[in-house]
Amino acid sequence: MRKVLRGFNTFIYGLSFVLLALTFSIAIPILWRDFYYLHIDLLNIVKATGVSRSDLIYSFNELMDSLVFYKEFGEGVFEYSVSGMNHFLDCRILFTLDLVTLPISFVVFLVYFILIKTKKIIVYRPAGMSILFYASFVPILLLGALAIYALIDVNSAYTFFHAVLFPGKDNWVFNPRTDPIINALPEQFFLDCGILIFSVLLLVLLVVIIYNIVKKVKSRSLKIYKAKAN
Repeated sequence: MRKVLRGFNTFIYGLSFVLLALTFSIAIPILWRDFYYLHIDLLNIVKATGVSRSDLIYSFNELMDSLVFYKEFGEGVFEYSVSGMNHFLDCRILFTLDLVTLPISFVVFLVYFILIKTKKIIVYRPAGMSILFYASFVPILLLGALAIYALIDVNSAYTFFHAVLFPGKDNWVFNPRTDPIINALPEQFFLDCGILIFSVLLLVLLVVIIYNIVKKVKSRSLKIYKAKAN
């Protein structure tokens, strides 16, 4: 029973960390609206849409307010179809899932971190390394596989990605004539969002991996020093 409990605590501790790192990374482009504002000039969206910069910002903010804060749905100066609206409402569910999971995973991780540090509970440390070290490799391998897939066939990866997130639906394929906001949200912007998420997540995970390696090396060096001193 004690081994089962220790295994359960080890799993939850590692899982809470992975979820925290992942949801934090995803939350950045959701909440950091200046990231889109930068792309207005970077991708020359004013010219692509024929809409002023201020109207693009207004439209983006109204859309995001409805998706993040559940305000009345709107796309600013852009008209939209029922199909297009329904897709964004599907995105709202995913945004909510991320923004709810983020604080929950943080609290769970923090509680476990404190309990482990105060030795109230014990978790497994395979080969003397924190479980966070091993847990960090899981999203790296998965995202690495996805990145390789995208490099081989970006269109197929794009379709696969939407099929997983929006099973059985095809309303994510926008018609610019009925949903002109798609011109204000070019593929490059979404690609850059993905790069931002991947970069932040990779940075967090590498910090944890490197920290554990350095800690392990220092611990081993200290043991060798003490052995020689004795």
